[in-house]
Amino acid sequence: MIKLKDILNEGIPSRFEGYFDNVNDNVARLEKNLKQLIFDLGKEGLKKESSEVAALYKKHIIEFKVKLKNFERKYRD
Repeated sequence: MIKLKDILNEGIPSRFEGYFDNVNDNVARLEKNLKQLIFDLGKEGLKKESSEVAALYKKHIIEFKVKLKNFERKYRD
């Protein structure tokens, strides 16, 4: 029996789930590498560069993660 929810929710088909998993895994790796880079730059005394990378991380990576999560909530069920 088809549920009303299924008819109304025309989201992204589940066959695309692998793409989302890959993107999430790659973002997690990128996030880990950026955090290590920020730490290492600061450790070497490159505070200005470390702060600049941290600002880029905060502005772009974290924002992307939040927007992707909202997108998934909106279109995946």
